[in-house]
Order: sequence, then C-alpha cells, then structure tokens
Amino acid sequence: TSVNELKAKIKEDAEKQFAQQADQKFFNDVTEFLTENTKFDLPATFLKKWIQNTGENPLTAEQAEEEYNKAEKGLRFQLIEGKIITENGLNITFEELKNYTSELIKGQMAQFGQMNPTDEDVQGIVARVLGNQDEVRRLSEQLMGGKILTLFNEKVKAKEKEVTYEDFIK
Repeated sequence: TSVNELKAKIKEDAEKQFAQQADQKFFNDVTEFLTENTKFDLPATFLKKWIQNTGENPLTAEQAEEEYNKAEKGLRFQLIEGKIITENGLNITFEELKNYTSELIKGQMAQFGQMNPTDEDVQGIVARVLGNQDEVRRLSEQLMGGKILTLFNEKVKAKEKEVTYEDFIK
C-alpha cells in the first residue's frame, strides 16, 4: 500500500533469496579453513599406487600423481568431516530422512501450484524416492550437510560483514 512497504517486501524477499547462498559461502569458508589448518599426513605413496591401479585402465605414475594432487584436499576434508560427525554424535535416522524428503517434495509441488497435496500423495512419492539408493545417498548427504552447517553456526565465531550485491557475487 506504500512505497516503504514495497521496499520492505523487496528487501525481505532478497534476504531470503540470498540466505541459502550465504549459508553455502559460510560452509565453504569453514571447510576451507579446516582443510588448510588441520595438519595430518596422508599415506601419499599408498594412495598414489592405489589411484594408479584401481581404475579401468592403469595410469602412469605421473597421471596418478596428478590425480592424487586433485583429490588430496577432498580426501583431507572427508577425514575431517568424519571426525566432526563422530565427535559431535551427528547421525541421521530414517524418520528424519523421510521427513526431510517429504518437505522437499512439498516444496517442489508448491512450485508447480500444488499448494495442499494430500499426505497420501506425498508419502507415495517419498516411498518411490527412498526406494532409489542413489537418491537415499544424495538426500542423506544433503541432510548431514545441513546438520554440519548447524553445528558450524553454533560453534564457529563468524564475523558478519555487509557487502554490496556485486561484492557478494564475487
């Protein structure tokens, strides 16, 4: 009904739109920090030989070295992430996975105009989705990522900084 209300609504919508991207940036910054500052040795010689010999076609020592260099940071974070999950007792129950999947499906249905799907319809789709092991793995990773993000928000002292849209995109 007024210019001020319109501006407030636009601001609210913009903040919601960028909240997920801000969370992803925060998650990436924390994981980068942990990966760079948690020092431990990997069995590099073993891993290079394993990389060299486990694919469909054996790699040369140089190719294995290159692949190892690409994968080392990811391997480090997987180990750090595993330790975070274990030390903080993070886990996912099947009920949580079902509820998470249900909420995702309801959100997708709402995007297509189905604002009030029946519980029976949603649960039928959930059962089909959770019958696919690749989907179960993907959704479990998303759910655990959310739990880790919540943990980071609780334990990491972040400095908030307002930036322009252009700086945020950069």
